[in-house]
Amino acid sequence: MIDLAQNHRSIRSFTEEPIEESILNDLLLAGLRSSSSGNMQTWSVIVTKDNENKTKLYEAHVRQGMVLEAPVVLTFCADVFRMREWIRVNKAKQSFDDLLGFLTGAVDAAIAAQTISLAAESVGLGICYMGTTWWAADKIIEILGLPKGVFPVTSLVVGYPAENPELRDRLPLELVMHHEKYHHLSDEEIRKTHAKREQNAWSRYTANEKLHAKLKEEGITHVTQFYTSKFKYSKELHERVSKMLIETLKEQGLWL
Repeated sequence: MIDLAQNHRSIRSFTEEPIEESILNDLLLAGLRSSSSGNMQTWSVIVTKDNENKTKLYEAHVRQGMVLEAPVVLTFCADVFRMREWIRVNKAKQSFDDLLGFLTGAVDAAIAAQTISLAAESVGLGICYMGTTWWAADKIIEILGLPKGVFPVTSLVVGYPAENPELRDRLPLELVMHHEKYHHLSDEEIRKTHAKREQNAWSRYTANEKLHAKLKEEGITHVTQFYTSKFKYSKELHERVSKMLIETLKEQGLWL
């Protein structure tokens, strides 16, 4: 398991081989055994295999081809609707329709997604997380017919790999691990510990000639400039998506 986790690769190209129902069911059962706050299991997953529905998700996920290539798309949702319905049927005092309820479900959903990811890789499947789930939460809610109290938090494309990419670099462990208290890095420590990743990332992005030309036009000469530019994660994007998420959380009854 340690070897599997340390050699994870995101897969974005898949063969046409379908995933057997028995295998998919085993993956989902593995997810069902994941840790969950209070064993409430306030999460749900929508399994999408129909081509028409995948096309709708493809549009929502800014037309990333892997959504269409992968035989299965899994959308993981925070789900307090099911919990509230159980409470209603048993005539108990209602709760969970708030930010804490959403965050509890979001963490449950993320834990289940990671369990399923590892299980999928253990049987030779490849996966890729879809960060664009946040960007298109309002559209995905409509596409999947999610009721109030249900909110998409992440998605996975799953299938048999048609590629074998090299391992992507990761930050040094000392940057994410802190002993007893949080350690604030000095400017020199920041430069030193990020240098290798900066070099690797810049080489990867500039290997794309079209993208490199666009970056030159914009005067972008460093990977950090790229990350906050209009080509990646601009402040404008963050503000727009943040506003949409708050509005959509309110519409879904998950924001006081």
